[in-house]
Amino acid sequence: MAKKDSKPKTDKHKRSRKGTISGHMYGVAILPVVLFALVIIIAGIPFLTGILYDSAEKELRDACMSTQLLMEARYYGDYRLTGSDSLYLYKGDTDITSDYSVVDSIKESTGLDVTLFYKDTRILTTLTDENGVRMVGTGIASQIQTVVYTDGEEAFYHNTMIFGKPYFTYYMPLVSSHGNIQGMIAAARPAEDVNRTIRTYVLMLVGIAAVLTALMVLIVIRITKPMTVSIESIFKFVKDASSGNETAVLDEHVLARRDELGEIGESVLSMQRSMRNMMESDPLTGLFNRRSAQRKMGPIVSKAKNGAESFCISIGDIDFFKSVNDTYGHDAGDEVLIKVADTIREHMKNIGFVARWGGEEFLMVFDRTSLIMAENSLWSLLEKIRSLKIRYDNYIINVTMSFGVSEWDKKQSVDDLIKSADDKLYTAKNSGRNRVVSMIEESEESDGSGEMSEIDKLLKTISDGAKEEMSEYPEDTGHFENLSAKEFEDILNGKADEEAAVAGNDVISESISFSADSYTDDSILRGSSPK
Repeated sequence: MAKKDSKPKTDKHKRSRKGTISGHMYGVAILPVVLFALVIIIAGIPFLTGILYDSAEKELRDACMSTQLLMEARYYGDYRLTGSDSLYLYKGDTDITSDYSVVDSIKESTGLDVTLFYKDTRILTTLTDENGVRMVGTGIASQIQTVVYTDGEEAFYHNTMIFGKPYFTYYMPLVSSHGNIQGMIAAARPAEDVNRTIRTYVLMLVGIAAVLTALMVLIVIRITKPMTVSIESIFKFVKDASSGNETAVLDEHVLARRDELGEIGESVLSMQRSMRNMMESDPLTGLFNRRSAQRKMGPIVSKAKNGAESFCISIGDIDFFKSVNDTYGHDAGDEVLIKVADTIREHMKNIGFVARWGGEEFLMVFDRTSLIMAENSLWSLLEKIRSLKIRYDNYIINVTMSFGVSEWDKKQSVDDLIKSADDKLYTAKNSGRNRVVSMIEESEESDGSGEMSEIDKLLKTISDGAKEEMSEYPEDTGHFENLSAKEFEDILNGKADEEAAVAGNDVISESISFSADSYTDDSILRGSSPK
């Protein structure tokens, strides 16, 4: 069978980030404002142009009307052209061929060029060529002549070319007293003047739109910035927390909000607390676990290194905890662990902290505490443990604990200190349990020195005496020689009778304990060989 090519799997659902939420929010909020400003500008330019064109048309027409009225007021009669070689324009009986007073006064007051046509020929005009000569005797475009002179209609043009220069023009027919069209009156303004005005107004429109847009953008940013800042704070907090940063802090401004973002902030904080509890706490007892205990010891060690005060570490173990599990079941063992943990937690308030170190072992750290103070505190704690009556089903379970405690020395590492406390716990276990050990004698510290515990001494004495009296019995007969130290100690502590029947299912049985008065063989209690 061909071997499959093992390639690293890629996450098809992983997406690369493009931009930020705040950037998208600003874009969503600002884009409509900018588009609105562009619409105003695009629609405003033709609107302004139309208004200015209408204004120019009205201005030019008013100039034509003023010229006509002034001519009628100054000269009486109709217009007529006489002469063969030289032409002369009369109005009534007055020769006005060279009388430019009316048209010049109109130009002086309005800035507009005014022309009086007889039929299609300029007779009186303010238009001049590049040399300043009036453009008298020149004609007009046939299209304009048809509309105004032939059809008798007024006309406005914004692209009239007069001797190569663009003009805005207005033409008005001259009508005689008999109703005949005799000529035209025209007013003109250079197109550049009108277009300059249009550009000025367009620039004003763009400027106003830009200012309003900037103002609206600032308002939008001011309104949305707290929201975007909160979103970014939540994102950073979640990112830090998910990367394992247990000290990640959420901005207090997020929690101060009274909207959905505030609720999201409280939710992610609750999530952080839950994650921290899962990471730092023992799920059964609620105590700190080993990992969090090691982290919490850091500041205490640093403070002790930099100061004169010391601290102590103790490791405690529930005596014969396996027997509890074997006799009453693991649920009963869990109940014992919970009750013992609660008792230790309450005891350690304001003097340090406690952590579940593993199984039925607990680690206690006494902050700013000497060895004597820690030992006294542990004896007090032991009394509380001894007095516990742990109820499970129809049973009352009593337990004891053994403790080893050591004081920190600046020459020691934390691991060495924990090992020292653990060694003393081992000594407490081998010395009869149910006690606190803060010191180890030289003989106890030496491994393999031949020194035995009290239990081992007692067992050896009984065993040696039993060998002499029971040598006549078969080898398979049970005697104390076959008992281990723990099994013999179980007998002394009354564990041999733990399977006693319980009277009634609903009656809580009394716990079984044994004392020296329970035995009739004094030689066993004294540890002397029988006679």
